[in-house]
Amino acid sequence: MSKKVTINVIAETARVSKTTVSRFLNGKFDNMSEETKERIAQTIENLDYHPSRQAQALKAKNSLLIGVSVADISNTYTSRLLKGISDYFQNTIYQVLIMDGDNSIAREYSNLEKMVSEKIDGIILQPLVHQPEHYQLLIDEKIPVVQVDRYTEPFTWSAVVSDNFQKSLEVAELIIDKKYEEIIILANHINGVSSRMNRYNGLKSGVENTNISIKLIEIDDIENWQNLLLSMIDSKTKKALYALNGQVLWEIIRLLKKHNVSIPDDVGVIGYDDDMFADMISPEITAVSQNPQEIGRIAADNLMQIMDNHTTVPKTTRIPSTVQIRESL
Repeated sequence: MSKKVTINVIAETARVSKTTVSRFLNGKFDNMSEETKERIAQTIENLDYHPSRQAQALKAKNSLLIGVSVADISNTYTSRLLKGISDYFQNTIYQVLIMDGDNSIAREYSNLEKMVSEKIDGIILQPLVHQPEHYQLLIDEKIPVVQVDRYTEPFTWSAVVSDNFQKSLEVAELIIDKKYEEIIILANHINGVSSRMNRYNGLKSGVENTNISIKLIEIDDIENWQNLLLSMIDSKTKKALYALNGQVLWEIIRLLKKHNVSIPDDVGVIGYDDDMFADMISPEITAVSQNPQEIGRIAADNLMQIMDNHTTVPKTTRIPSTVQIRESL
């Protein structure tokens, strides 16, 4: 019979103390070198060690569960966000409970109710509702919460987001430089979604002292938004389309190709979040490239720090994005 793998065995094999192994499993990496972390992680993998969550939970007197609520799990941005979160917690004592809101406020609320009933130790939330009191009615103030991608207002919990406003300012500079006369912004509904509001407001601020006009199409609210967009493209002004997320960007590309609208000759195109595919078509699409995996990792780390240090002061962390200039403008 093979010898049972314990923390003592891991410590002996990795040539570290039992305390160091315990700190590693609890995600407490302060003052721990990268070399030590890698050696412990490799030892755990080599020995195929799987800690008993039930035993650890009894010892720690908590659930050792982290709840993650996302707006739409089918979105490729979300899959990369979840990758960052799950990778962070992989070698800790915590297990991650992922629940999909499916862009439904009712479903999101039901999911959060289930999380709270499981006595989760912390929540990473991609909120569908902009008002914090909607969540505060359900989530006890003792439960640590970190928001990702977007946040509620007034600001209540820490958040890790892209630098949305700043990047739209850069998009505005690019549009001015390319001498566009009009920009059509396309998005799902904007009001109440901080990421989209910041992208819209950043662009608006960037062109406010120019003659460039802005028009907004919220595709969720217009039944025949495709026909509306095509009719607007037919006008003589030099215009660009700005899609505020990856899903909308690809709907636009599909529509333009179907109707033989030439990019960028007939209309320029730029998207926010290219889903890593924007350079794989012709012409290559200019897009803002986000780093959702890093957003997820930092959010997980922030949540761990809040749980460890019992900090309550909310902060915003903005992860830099990059404007990838290609052929579509």
